[in-house]
Amino acid sequence: MKKTLSITLLLFTNLLGLYAQNTSVESGKAYEYLQNERKRADLVLGDAKMPPIDSLKKAEKILQDALVYFYTDKVQALAKTDKYLAGRETDINFDLSVIKIKMGQPDVAIALLKKNLMSKDASAYAKWMKNDAVFENVIKSPELSPIFKKFEVESKIFNRTAIQTFYQPNISEAEKIAGLSKFWSEVKYNFAYFQNVPDLDWDKLYLEYIPLVQNTKSTLEYYKVMQKFCASLKDGHTNIWSFSNVIRDSTAFAPPIRTMLIEDKVLIVNVLNDSLEKSGMKTGMEILSIDKTPVKEYAKSIMPYQSSSTQQDLILRTYTYSLLRGNKDQAIELELRDIDGKIVTRKLPRKGYPKPKMNEPFEFKILPNKVAYFAINEFETDKAQKKFMSIFDTLANTNALILDIRRNGGGNTNYAILGCLTDKPIKKNQQFVRRYIPTYRAWGNEEGIVWQQELSMNAMPNGEKLYTKPVILLISPQTGSAAEDFAVAFDSMKRGKMIGEATGGSTGQPLMMTLPGGLMARVCTKRDLYPDGKVFVGIGVQPDIKISPKVADIIAGRDTVLEGALEYLSQQK
Repeated sequence: MKKTLSITLLLFTNLLGLYAQNTSVESGKAYEYLQNERKRADLVLGDAKMPPIDSLKKAEKILQDALVYFYTDKVQALAKTDKYLAGRETDINFDLSVIKIKMGQPDVAIALLKKNLMSKDASAYAKWMKNDAVFENVIKSPELSPIFKKFEVESKIFNRTAIQTFYQPNISEAEKIAGLSKFWSEVKYNFAYFQNVPDLDWDKLYLEYIPLVQNTKSTLEYYKVMQKFCASLKDGHTNIWSFSNVIRDSTAFAPPIRTMLIEDKVLIVNVLNDSLEKSGMKTGMEILSIDKTPVKEYAKSIMPYQSSSTQQDLILRTYTYSLLRGNKDQAIELELRDIDGKIVTRKLPRKGYPKPKMNEPFEFKILPNKVAYFAINEFETDKAQKKFMSIFDTLANTNALILDIRRNGGGNTNYAILGCLTDKPIKKNQQFVRRYIPTYRAWGNEEGIVWQQELSMNAMPNGEKLYTKPVILLISPQTGSAAEDFAVAFDSMKRGKMIGEATGGSTGQPLMMTLPGGLMARVCTKRDLYPDGKVFVGIGVQPDIKISPKVADIIAGRDTVLEGALEYLSQQK
């Protein structure tokens, strides 16, 4: 879901959509070569604030040679139809400008930077320069100072701090209305999925919520009203939360047990603390009530505050992520039925536990019949990718591979593992963003909106590592965001079956913002589709073979989804 730096297309067309998914192998190789040369130059420079002159000259030569390669007729022809490849020129110029500054040649650096500040990515380069002390003097130069003054004026339009106030027990009525209004406005002009809530009248709802926020008696109450307002958009990448410790202490603490709705029963599916386990809290116990309220009724009181894109996403957020959360100083009372049918009551503190056992970034094991199992549990880091590459020789000698992303909630999509499963380019999501043009409204276009397509550069095959045996991908409602992008790419590759349950159905590029009272918000600004245009946001990536866990499976400690994958593989012989 990572956003690209530049936007070059202004029209939503099928022709451009086809190109976006068919970036040539030659273009991809040229891009990778230039990026690798940039990395090589960076390694030569090292981490020293002022590298030795020999290192500066060596890095300069690497980058200058890279530009010579970029300016060859072949690469120039490729760059005309590939914005990512074309962008290597300004990026290399940017790298060179740093070297020139450190070599005591500011005039040369200014000439390079001036060209970048006139490019379509000018605002991004200006932001990087403002945040790096190495550019401090050149920014003040007569050549660049007027350009930066223009950027400062434009940047302040969205970055004023008047209503970015900190937490107080009860912020003012004006702040509450301002926060509601800011979020309403950002959604109105930037939200990508109004099509998924066709019956929502956003302006009408805004008017209805003004008195609701006015009547709140505390910032905590205001926070909950804002969450409910946001949830009406039904999007998992559009949320409101708080960076205030006070609000987190009042809302975000839960005992270290994991719950799930299975076959219409709320079960404990994992106990993440040894002392709780020894005290009798066991996997497979059914929760009957919470704080003397029947569990389904209790869950209904939580649901309206969950921002979710699909029914399976809503159930996950309600019954797994939020069910037991609350004030850290208030214990939670659970009425439980154990696996023998005995009903017991337990009152559990929400705080005071050691750090719970967490999923590792990856898991690898060899199963019977030489089937390799590799779980990718997050895309926040590249740890899983690195592990996969390091054990590839072992994987190559197996009879089949099961990739498991059932517990992967996202991060930044990494296609490197998929690149080892094919020798062809890997098509990524089609991506579209809203472009609001006021003049279009003045010319008679009522909405003033153009849907613009982001060119999506194909992921390249590894080229050296190629796994040709059968592959299975395991998915679940917890598979979200970047992991869904991964699932979409795998599905489009037609490399193997997907087994499990539909994914969460939510990905995109959120726009972050600060609201009054220590609140934060994000709004999904990007619409994603399959490479062939099929919709999955608001629906979920669907498995080829649906297998859902049963109550008996949880009690028995069985992973029936994994067992189903093994059974499917055994039938393919």
